[in-house]
This record gives sequence, structure tokens and C-alpha cells, in this order.
Amino acid sequence: MIGRVRSQTSEASKFIVDWMEHRTGIVTILEHALYEPVPKRGTWLYTLGSATLLLISLQFLTGILLLFYYVPTTTEAWNSVYYIMNEAYFGQLIRGIHYWSANFLMATIGLHMARTFFSGAYKSPRELNWIIGVILLLLVVGLSFTGYLLRWDQDGFWASVVGIKIGSYSPFVGGYITHFLVGGDTIGPATLSRFFAIHVWLLPAAIAPFIGIHLYLLRRHGEFGSDIEYTDRLSKLRERQRMEEYDRYELEEDGHDENGRDRE
Repeated sequence: MIGRVRSQTSEASKFIVDWMEHRTGIVTILEHALYEPVPKRGTWLYTLGSATLLLISLQFLTGILLLFYYVPTTTEAWNSVYYIMNEAYFGQLIRGIHYWSANFLMATIGLHMARTFFSGAYKSPRELNWIIGVILLLLVVGLSFTGYLLRWDQDGFWASVVGIKIGSYSPFVGGYITHFLVGGDTIGPATLSRFFAIHVWLLPAAIAPFIGIHLYLLRRHGEFGSDIEYTDRLSKLRERQRMEEYDRYELEEDGHDENGRDRE
């Protein structure tokens, strides 16, 4: 009975997958999006980009959940964080994921860019993707800096004071940027409000399209590796896809569907 249930479940899942593929092409899209040949040496190093994307996705997801309880005012910001950590269901877990994924994100981005640099993956025709990656790094640093003040505790407050003070020494634009971020002469309610808007709305809205461009350019030019090795692996991939299409065509010509069942 267990074997029959398993076989029926398997047949049902195959039917659903075939039904979705025939109408939406979702399987083909996923295969094209997820499968990417990489050089044989240092294979695990090429997962750092995917790890970075996963951590950014965790930041977006947990950040949205935290918004349900966080209050961006100087009188309630710390209290709302305290409530999240001690009273809200799964609040400590969600904030912990948000906090630690932010720390791991900075380390992963650094390792990802180091791998890109030392493997020479920034060279033609991938130099534009390297520039996009640098822009993403700066945006993520801004995301980290603006999020630190939102706790509105002593650490976040004085770290923001030091960071803004350092930025004020930038030539030509330092004073304007400092005045814009602080919203006055000293850090206060206007600063918290502006940091909240930048952290929650402005920077995520800028990061999302740059991630899309980054992934598009990656798919267009592929990962960097030995030309001979890379060409050989791509040719084997195309040959395998061609053989699969040929086998599917043979089954259809013999009067069977793609699952091997006789046609009515």
C-alpha cells in the first residue's frame, strides 16, 4: 500500500510538472536561471554570489516583518525594538536573522569581490558587471550604516555620530551630505526619520534593479574560466540537451508521451 501511494504521488507530481511546463515553461526557465557551468577549480568559490543574493533576500524578508512592530520615532524606537525582542512572536528569531545575516552579508560580499578580482573575472567583456558589483557594495554599506541608528541606543547613536563626522570631511560635498542626513545641527528625530526612509525605501529600491542587471550580465557573459575548459563544458551541455530533445522526439514518434505512457 505504501508503494502504491508513493507511485501515485510520483505520477501526480510528474503530471503537475508537465502541466505547468506545457502552459508556462517554468521548468525551462528555472533550468536556464539556475544552471550555470563554472570552472572546475575552486568550484565552491563560485557559490559566494548566490550566498550573497540569499543573504540580501533574507534582509529584505526579515526587514519587512520587523516593520510590523518597529516605530521610527526617538521616543518609541528603542521600546519597539525591546518589544520585538521580548514580546512579539518569533521576534527575537526574526531580528536575530536580520542582524546576523547583515554581518555575514558584508563578509560574503568581500569574499565574492576578492574571488572576482583574483580570478580576473573583471576583465573584458565583464568589466561593466564589475562596476555594477562595486555600486552594489556601496549601496549595501549604506544599508548597513543607516540601519545601525534605527535601534536608537548608545551604540547606534554614537556610531552614527562618528560616521557622519567622517563623511563631513569629504571635499566639496561633505557639508551638504552631512546636513542632508542629519536634518539639522545635531542628530535627532529628523535624522532618525531620514535614516529610516533611506534604509527602508530608497536603498532597497536602488539595490533591486542593480541585482537584476548584475544577474543579466552574468548570464550573458558567464563565469570566467579557462577558455578551452569552458568551451568544452558548454559543448557537452548543448550535446546533452540535444540528445534529450532527440529522445523526447523519438518517444513522441513511437506513440508515447513524454512519460512513456501509450497515447490513446
